[in-house]
This record gives sequence, C-alpha cells and structure tokens, in this order.
Amino acid sequence: MNRDGDTVFLFDFDGTITATELLPLIAREVDLEEEIAALTRDTMDGRLPFDESFRHRVELLRATPIARVAEIVAEVPVFPRLLDWIVAHRDRCWVVTGNLDCWVAGWMEHHGLRCFSSTAALQDGEVAGVQTILHKESVLAHFAGRRTVMVGDGANDAQIMAAADIGIGFATLHDLPPVVLEVADRVVLDEDALCRTLSQL
Repeated sequence: MNRDGDTVFLFDFDGTITATELLPLIAREVDLEEEIAALTRDTMDGRLPFDESFRHRVELLRATPIARVAEIVAEVPVFPRLLDWIVAHRDRCWVVTGNLDCWVAGWMEHHGLRCFSSTAALQDGEVAGVQTILHKESVLAHFAGRRTVMVGDGANDAQIMAAADIGIGFATLHDLPPVVLEVADRVVLDEDALCRTLSQL
C-alpha cells in the first residue's frame, strides 16, 4: 500500500488551477487578446509546438511591465475548492507551469506554493526574452522513488502525464485534446470530483 508521504501531486497552472488561461489576460494590456488566444488554443490542442508558440507569445507580450503582469495574475480567477485542497496539502504539491517565473512567482509566494516554471531574462522591469523553457516531464527526475500524480488539461501536459505514475486529465474549461486522452489514466469533469479523486490517491 502506498504511504501518503510517498505521493507527490503535480498541477498544471493555466486552466487547471486557474479558471482561465493567463496569457490572453495579459494580452488585453497590449490589445493582442485575439491573436494570443488563437495561439494558446492551437498550443493547447497540440496543433503548434509549445516551445515555438511560447516564444512567440512572450515576444508579443514582453513589453508589458512585470509589475502589471503580477497584478493581473494576482486577480486571475481560480477553481477555489481545488486551490484549497492544494494549499491544505502543500507539503506534497508542486505547480508545474510553462509560464515565466517572473510572471507567476508572486502568486505562488502568496499561496505558499512551490513551482517549476520557465525562466525569463529581465531588463528594466520588463521581460527581455525567454531564458529557459520548462519541459514538464523533466520535473519527474526530482521525485525519483516517489509516486507521482500529474493533473493537467493541455497537449503540453501529455508527456509528463504519460511518464507520471498517474495522469489525470481535468476537462472543465474545454474538451481535452486527443493526445491527453490517450495518456490520461483518469478524466475528471469538475473540481469537486477532482478533489475527491486526489484525496483517494
């Protein structure tokens, strides 16, 4: 039988913990919401490689001051019961996001959560460019010998879900892309069901 302390819970951020995608919210600041939303949809559905899409989206958004992005992220709607569950079990939970560290660090610190993310090069309070892009499956190397549970909703979550001991597709905001359905051990349709499932693992 698995012991509680041996299980690590990993969560995508956008569309899994948050009840909307983050980059389109930032895009409103520079009147690029439709373009960013289209790029995000194509990436989530697996029609555009994450690395290529992310660099393009960051290039479009990088002039937005980091301080303003932090304000936007602080106000992003979340799935409250899921966030409560994660905070209550924070000793075994990590957020795994392709978003830039400078954009999400304040939110993570506010909620006392640990996070793996992409990193940015900074200049004068703005993003100068992408320094590293997180390949989510690489995170699992940090938890060798422990059972891993990954919760996500987009194509860029598929590899880590496939490699984790248990992959959970969270299909609340939109239908899961085929690549996620192929690898998910479980598919959950609402946050209450997800919290019950997590508590049983």
